[in-house]
Amino acid sequence: MNEAKMSVLDYSLGRYDYSGAYRLLKDIDDAPQSIVCILDGCRYAANFDFKTAFETVRALKDDKDMDIPMKKWLDDMESLAKGVPDAIFSELLENTRIQLENERYIDFVSRIYRLKEAILKYVFIRYHIEKNKVTFSSEVLSKQSILKILRKKYKIFNPNLSYAITAYLQKYHNNDWRCNQLIHLINSDKMNALMDLRNASIAGHGFKGIERKDLIMIYGSIDQIIEDFVKVFSEINVHLQRNKYDRLNRYILEMMAKNK
Repeated sequence: MNEAKMSVLDYSLGRYDYSGAYRLLKDIDDAPQSIVCILDGCRYAANFDFKTAFETVRALKDDKDMDIPMKKWLDDMESLAKGVPDAIFSELLENTRIQLENERYIDFVSRIYRLKEAILKYVFIRYHIEKNKVTFSSEVLSKQSILKILRKKYKIFNPNLSYAITAYLQKYHNNDWRCNQLIHLINSDKMNALMDLRNASIAGHGFKGIERKDLIMIYGSIDQIIEDFVKVFSEINVHLQRNKYDRLNRYILEMMAKNK
């Protein structure tokens, strides 16, 4: 692989553009097929199609020469396909950070919206069924299922999922300091102002654009948005795997350099 194409690959990975990197390598005869396969899987994972992503890379697990970093990455892909909360939340937070780094601010606030909703759903189900082993592939974590439980068992009739779960937490778990800390962080004025941006954009109900200065005006430090969610995950005992795509990118570039 010549220097020009290596430069394009480096740039594509730096933007987390796995579709572009895949298209670049798939027709290069001497490109390692394991790397091409990994990039193919990442294309699906970037769109949260984790089952297809894992099916795409599953065969790599049979490679006895696969090194430890890749074995861990493949295990993580399998966990995503199964809907394991730690893996799902880690992926969603990473995807959120990537949208921010790529200056896709509407996608960024959309991911914030999903993060907030997913956390509330997960916390509610943990309290409701008193189990640790909950997966995002379970029907019990669907919006319809949770709203039905809230109506029938807890007499909370708000059709807005986030508001309904917040009302439940405030009513039934107001003595739990972790629960209060969660509500404080996830429903802060700054977080709600980000939701207002999302709602006024094409991702919500309007056509208003979002600029970086809008985020700074609301939150001050944009990086603090991600760190506040890290705090939330710490409070609910979710173990995050951070910067995994940066590690993957370095691995791919190292493998390609060895293959030159």
